[in-house]
Amino acid sequence: MIASFLHNFVFIKTKKTGGTAVEVTLGAFCGPVDIITPLGPHDELLRATGHQLVCRNFASDPVVEQELKQAVIDDDKNAYAKARRRCEFYAHMPAGEIRDRLDAAFWESAYKITVERHPYEKAVSAAFFYYRPRQHPPFPEFLDNFVRSGKYATYRFYTIDGAPVVDEFLRQETLLDDLKRVGEKLGLQIPEQLQRTKTRSRKDKRPARDILSDEQKNFVYEFCRPEFDLLGYER
Repeated sequence: MIASFLHNFVFIKTKKTGGTAVEVTLGAFCGPVDIITPLGPHDELLRATGHQLVCRNFASDPVVEQELKQAVIDDDKNAYAKARRRCEFYAHMPAGEIRDRLDAAFWESAYKITVERHPYEKAVSAAFFYYRPRQHPPFPEFLDNFVRSGKYATYRFYTIDGAPVVDEFLRQETLLDDLKRVGEKLGLQIPEQLQRTKTRSRKDKRPARDILSDEQKNFVYEFCRPEFDLLGYER
């Protein structure tokens, strides 16, 4: 999540949509008082400038912020999780919480951006991301259970009381072109190539509709119906 007072935008981060690549790109343009929430420890180190971490102003208590940054540097996942729970702003923060913790005038005027992706792809990508072969049943069984969990749905992140509040949807399928279009509106020079993040967990590179069964696709469609209807994704 990013709140840029310098460029007057709010980036609302969804899950398994390419949001980290967007956050890394937009974060590079932010000013010293802008809010940039931490990525996971590994990705946060990847986007560091020298020994300076990019995340900042995500906790009102500077001690908490420093503890989290030190946990990133030390690759201490337990310390990271402990500090993360005491931060006012965090990565996958729903729009309602973001609004309530920002100045009302800024929230109203800020250009609100998020990223979406075909729900089939989100479901499969997230399943591979969370799958642990030594802890979980065989992947086909895990995938079926995961599909039925609905944890891949992202509509709730960019809506308040069921209504979308964003001004711009970036689509993972056309991410660079969409981000360049937004960059022009905000006066930002988007690079020709986005940094690739979190791409190694998916072992099966086939399109999600070739991986999911018809029954699973039907479930995803019904569960994510608001996303299909809003963005016009094909069933």
